[in-house]
Amino acid sequence: MKKNVLRRNISALLVVFIVMFVGLIVYLGYAVSTYGERWFATVYNPRIQNMKTTIDVGDILDRTGLKLYYTDKDGERKYVDDEDMRVSVAHVVGDEYGLSYGAQTMYAKYLYGLDKGTITRIEDLLSGAERTGSDVKLTIDAALCQTAMDALGGSDGAVVVMNYETGEILASVSSPSFDPTDMSLFLDGGGDSELVNRAFSGLYPPGSTFKLITAAALIENGLEDFETTCSGSTVINGETIACTGEHGDIGLKSAIEHSCNVYFAEAAEALGTHAIKAEADAFLFNTAFLFDDIIMEDSVYESANNDVDAAWAAIGQYHDLITPLHACMIVACIANDGVMMEPKLLHRVLDGGDETYTLEPDVIATPMDDTDALKEMMISVVESGTGTAAQISGVTVGGKTGTAEIDTGDDNETAHAWFVGFIDDAAHPLAIAVIMEEAGSGGKNAAPAAKKVLAKALDLGY
Repeated sequence: MKKNVLRRNISALLVVFIVMFVGLIVYLGYAVSTYGERWFATVYNPRIQNMKTTIDVGDILDRTGLKLYYTDKDGERKYVDDEDMRVSVAHVVGDEYGLSYGAQTMYAKYLYGLDKGTITRIEDLLSGAERTGSDVKLTIDAALCQTAMDALGGSDGAVVVMNYETGEILASVSSPSFDPTDMSLFLDGGGDSELVNRAFSGLYPPGSTFKLITAAALIENGLEDFETTCSGSTVINGETIACTGEHGDIGLKSAIEHSCNVYFAEAAEALGTHAIKAEADAFLFNTAFLFDDIIMEDSVYESANNDVDAAWAAIGQYHDLITPLHACMIVACIANDGVMMEPKLLHRVLDGGDETYTLEPDVIATPMDDTDALKEMMISVVESGTGTAAQISGVTVGGKTGTAEIDTGDDNETAHAWFVGFIDDAAHPLAIAVIMEEAGSGGKNAAPAAKKVLAKALDLGY
């Protein structure tokens, strides 16, 4: 009897171990397929560090063919000569030590030729040919990046410009930046936040730019005709929410145009907490972004537990946090008729005369079926609302300003300046996000910066 019980116990344990082993194998397979590229590209991978002395590393170019990181005729690795341009693209290109997560690290498998097939590598080994990497062409235009950095005017912050039909990132800058030709400060453990790519990794309160999500929720839930009266403030459950002015009787279009806090706070009551959360999730808040050629932080929308928190969330002043890249993706989605494209930074991989990789646009979400009404509202923001400083002669620009209040301690409050927008023209499918830290009004500071960058993009033919 005891032997039978023992056998049953052993059999049960064996089944448990088999199930655990199979589960481990399945998980490892998932982890490798999902995170393998990132694990390989990390600076802590000794294989990559060792290869730098044994392989003719490929070059990094911008979309126009300008060499941003290359081997010169003497065999020395060089960055683009122009210092302003070099600093502007530093976060995208990266540094040779991998202290910043740029193309040198992210696309290491191409630059070191590790994407080549086993047969090709064996043939090179047998022939004694020098091992060579492939050239990587990025989607950015370095000249546009330089203009974007200039537009920040020395402010800490970020600018992202995308083609909203393809997801190609045409410009991405983060300030403060660094010069990859001199990393001694950072190698010695110094520096502050210069190595942080604010465009992809900086999490900021969205301020009034989040009102686009609240507006989308109203439209999607059949409440686009919601109206109220703004007398300069509203009281929700005993808490006062102030507005920037007294807008009187107001509907959704005027509320977007003038960025009325009262309207959106009271609209949140009409919608309910779950509707706004659902819309935020549809626009990929609280989503793990696992893209092939970009690493970015996940944006956060925290569920509101009561009407007051929901009201603050609806105007972007609760616990909402977003990256500039995600902000650009959202406005690009609105411009692209509700279709959100995956952001792309890798344009081409060139192995000698062969093109071994070519960018393919990918749709990642369709949060709205029809964005025409929302686009028209954003166009009115630039034509006659808070974003008039983003106007470009002869071009239809839509946008949304944001002034995200932050507590800097010592009872002091200041605000980040936001502008997100697009050009409403199929020939120039451009979307932009600008954030300037502690710069104050989005309409006065971020909107003119966006105008400068978009005008340059048009001059360059985008």
